Amino acid sequence: MRTLTKAHLIATLGALLLTGCAQIELVGFQAEQALTLSKQTTLDAAGSGQAGYYCRRVICAGDDSENQAVRGLLEFDLSALPKNISSDQIASATLRIYQSESGPTYARLQSLLLEHIQVPDLRDFTAFDTPALETARNEAAAEGYLEFDVTEALRRDLALGRASAQFRLRFSQPTNHDHQSNLALFSTADDYAPQLLLRLKQP
Repeated sequence: MRTLTKAHLIATLGALLLTGCAQIELVGFQAEQALTLSKQTTLDAAGSGQAGYYCRRVICAGDDSENQAVRGLLEFDLSALPKNISSDQIASATLRIYQSESGPTYARLQSLLLEHIQVPDLRDFTAFDTPALETARNEAAAEGYLEFDVTEALRRDLALGRASAQFRLRFSQPTNHDHQSNLALFSTADDYAPQLLLRLKQP
C-alpha cells in the first residue's frame, strides 16, 4: 500500500512539473526562420566587371589595384516566409555572414559598412551607389562570423510589401590610393553562406 501511494505521488508530481515546463516554454516561445542567400554580386566603381569576375565565388568589399571602390551585394527572397507574417511580428532579425579573409583591408580602409538598400535589380550598376536606407558598422577584422542587427530593415521591407531584402557591403573609405587590391572576402560556400535569421514574436 505504501509503495502504491509513493508511486502515485511521483506520477502526480511528474505531471505537474511537465505541465509547468510546457507553460513556461509556451510563454517564452519565439519561432525562428532562416533565409538563405538568393542573389549576390560584386561591383566596382568603374563598372568594369573585373571585381565581379574575380569575386564570383565569394562576396567582396574594399578596393582594387586601380583604386576603384569595390562593393558586395546580397539579396534574400522574402517570399520564402509564411504569407501571414507581418512587420510587427518580427521580434529580431540578424544578418550573419562569414568573413573568410580581410588582410590589412580594415587598417587601410577603416570600417566595414552594411547598408540596407532597395533596387529593382541587384546586379544593375545602380545598386553600387543607390542611397542607403539604414546602415550598420563593423570594426572586426578577424576571420569568422559577423552578425548585424537588421530588425528595422526587415520590418520596413515587410511593411512595404517588398519581395526581397537587399544589403550592400562597403568600406567607409572607398580607396587609399595605394594601387593595391585591398579586399575583405565573405564566403558563399554552403556551410558558410550568408543567412538572414528571424525570430518571430509569440502569436
